[in-house]
Amino acid sequence: MRRAAVALLMLMAVAISSASQAAPAGSDPGPDVAPRVYIFRGDLGIFFSTGMDLLAAELNQHGLTAGVYNWENWKALADDAIAYYRAHPGRARIMLAGHSRGGDGLIAMAWRLQSAHVPVALAVAVDATRVVGKVPPNVERFINFYQSNNMLGGGAAQPSRNFHGEYVTVNLADHIEMTHVTIDKMPALHQAIVPKFIEAARYRPPPPGQRIMLEYRVPAGAPIEVWDGGMQVAAGADDTADTVAHRYGVPAWVVAQLNNVAADERIGTNRPLVVPRMANTSVAWADTFVALLLTGIKPDPGAESDQTEPGTKVSQR
Repeated sequence: MRRAAVALLMLMAVAISSASQAAPAGSDPGPDVAPRVYIFRGDLGIFFSTGMDLLAAELNQHGLTAGVYNWENWKALADDAIAYYRAHPGRARIMLAGHSRGGDGLIAMAWRLQSAHVPVALAVAVDATRVVGKVPPNVERFINFYQSNNMLGGGAAQPSRNFHGEYVTVNLADHIEMTHVTIDKMPALHQAIVPKFIEAARYRPPPPGQRIMLEYRVPAGAPIEVWDGGMQVAAGADDTADTVAHRYGVPAWVVAQLNNVAADERIGTNRPLVVPRMANTSVAWADTFVALLLTGIKPDPGAESDQTEPGTKVSQR
């Protein structure tokens, strides 16, 4: 009977976890949060950064409150965000995005928010300029898209010394179908980042700790994928980038790239590897749910053979 109860609870947890993972991509953030997104155009952005207007429209359709602004207004908008955050204690989720000089503007705004002790749930820069500043420590998650061979943009904002959030830089230099003035309008880019805003609105970040920051270059023809960070794993006997990628459900090219190995190279047993991963707060919540429900339920006598040792936590640098 107890075994059946445990099995039932585990099935319930899987169902809850699956439902919560699917929810952020297309559901309303709900009444318990007050998300606000400030989106910056670049120079002459009313003509060249129209993709930012499209992004705002998409986010508004998903229940977020997003506005589009000229990047020069970052100081006044920072003050607006500070007032909004203080007016909605515990509920406000401030998020930023910007194209070209708009990417520079969002960094400047984030630093002003840092001075006021206001966190930034998510910041997304799209081909900022090469003079872009560093990402301040109040940013919980930073995503940077850029083309390293692009002279009009080509900026990859680096984390500041005390930054401890999630950091991902995606180099799209090999995607010649886009340029500095079209990158902000690419549907594939929007499909990759809209769910990130919705997730940032609904879920708090994981507790501070050691995280692996990712920088990778997407090959020509490969889909644009945005991971939330990396985790460290150990290679098994006869592992290659392809076998590791298959095990963790990620492309082989990113495993090979992050670990500086050839795609078919035999890696070597127990070599530490970095594998990209998606943040998944819902799984942790489901685990807690099961633990609470199982309180007081003891295993059947003699069932020790059915018990397995909990998996070792993956250490992250």
